[in-house]
Amino acid sequence: MRISYSGLESFSNCPAKYKFQYIERIKTAKSKEAVFGTLIHECLRFFHNPSKSIPISEDELLKYFTEKWNSDIYKDKQEEAFAFHQGVNILKKYYLQNQSQEFNIVNLETLFSVFIGKDLHQITGRIDRIDKLEDGTFEVIDYKTSKKMPAQADVDNNFQLSIYYLGIISRWPKIKEEDKPVKISLYYLKHGEKLSAIRTKKYIEETENKILELISEIEKSNFEPRMNPLCDWCQYQPYCPLYKHKYIKEEKTLSGEQIKEIIKEYFKIKSEQGENNKRINELKKEIDHYCDENELDRIFGDQGYITRLLQQRFDYDAKRLKEILKPLGKWNDILTIDKAKFKKVIDSLPHNIKEEINNIKTLKKEFKVISAKKIN
Repeated sequence: MRISYSGLESFSNCPAKYKFQYIERIKTAKSKEAVFGTLIHECLRFFHNPSKSIPISEDELLKYFTEKWNSDIYKDKQEEAFAFHQGVNILKKYYLQNQSQEFNIVNLETLFSVFIGKDLHQITGRIDRIDKLEDGTFEVIDYKTSKKMPAQADVDNNFQLSIYYLGIISRWPKIKEEDKPVKISLYYLKHGEKLSAIRTKKYIEETENKILELISEIEKSNFEPRMNPLCDWCQYQPYCPLYKHKYIKEEKTLSGEQIKEIIKEYFKIKSEQGENNKRINELKKEIDHYCDENELDRIFGDQGYITRLLQQRFDYDAKRLKEILKPLGKWNDILTIDKAKFKKVIDSLPHNIKEEINNIKTLKKEFKVISAKKIN
């Protein structure tokens, strides 16, 4: 499989988005946040352009930004003015912090490609900037235009940074051979702060195992949508079972107003604490029927929304499970199997053992559960 870090991150956040973007390759317009981020990256590449014999001035940098600015992506002048002001502030702050610095820039916008898993899988990516520091250490710098900065502990364990390290040692194998540390930094431009972590070859196996585990999940996935904080900004809402309701043009057996009334009655009955359970079940059937006909997993009414989530139950071959776990000293941990304990044991195992256990499980049953959330 050929996959980028962005693809792995997309699948981790939402398997359905991964399917729309990388398997079905549905084209969508770039979000205004993505367009803004791309322009800031272009401006910083212009600022650090090694072909320029004379350093770029602040006026030249801001002029470049202004000429490349695209006002068409913003819904109104106020929103555009706010974004433009943010961009100017970012570039002014960056210029002030970096104009007098002497950088030994090895490369800008570096593409990398890494083969793992007996060369069966190719991991690709792009690094914003690579510097060589005075002590001979390489520093990888990734620019971020996001508002929030993570804690240092999150940076120390950042999966993206570990993949960048694989990219660096693939490009320059001598770093791995001599086990030279690589400094990898996230530069949060809105704050003018750089958070860094160190990677050495001891991270290689752990990173490759995590990548292989994700690829294995992708290969077996049925690409169910997964709710996450990025849903509100997702460009694939028109195709997602959780959001398609917003884009339905033709109603089938029920109109939009009718389903709202059904949801209204559903919440009224649900609040009566157990009374009218029979009617609730009838409403669930109508909701299920409507969702099946429209291929939806989420529907909205004036009082809130209702979500259907796929649930799966698995059985394991107990004899084979014992043969696998007993030599590892893990069998006694799950003699009385409860789901939380079982998951904890499985999550602690190496990738190859997880694969072996996955191969002995069988789907016991699959069903969808309705959950409701009241919003007013």
